[in-house]
Amino acid sequence: MKFYLVLCSPLLVISMFSGCSRSERVAPSPTMEQDEVTIVQDQVPSESDQQTLVAAKEALQQRLSGRLMQAMSQGPAKAIQVCHEEAPRIAAEVGAEHHVKIGRVGVRLRNPNNKSPQWATELTDAKTASATFATLSNDHAAALLPIKLQTQCLMCHGPTDQIAPIIKDQLARLYPDDQATGFVEGELRGWFWVETL
Repeated sequence: MKFYLVLCSPLLVISMFSGCSRSERVAPSPTMEQDEVTIVQDQVPSESDQQTLVAAKEALQQRLSGRLMQAMSQGPAKAIQVCHEEAPRIAAEVGAEHHVKIGRVGVRLRNPNNKSPQWATELTDAKTASATFATLSNDHAAALLPIKLQTQCLMCHGPTDQIAPIIKDQLARLYPDDQATGFVEGELRGWFWVETL
């Protein structure tokens, strides 16, 4: 399968790569389910659509980070609670404001509800570390944008032996099947996925 990859820096330096052969475009059915939506080869979204996708991701990242930093003033266990209780609502609000579907998925899941949409599964399985923009079989534009672990995230996602007992207890209570620890700073932690409506 061929994808267009866009390499990302904090300033979003963009360069495009292409792969092999061209495929036929699949016409979306009015009843096409989300899990049937696939990436269309050789078709990259317009620059305007790409800007919309990135703007939504930036808004979610800023709003969620701001809320987490605010919660951290009450202790790291409170920040975990914010992730658990408020992050889905914040994503829904940002999605409505930007007219997109948006969410997060981890390399290793903490929240089992944070799975990638079907169109992104091959990319997440391959642990794609570059930003990817695609046109989908339902004619929507989509992006999968990497999240690299930052220093402040180590207290909840870092090596298990370095996570404080109070945080381990909160993670065990809210996320009994948590797999999202053991990361190091700068490592690929997951992705924001965004799709236009």
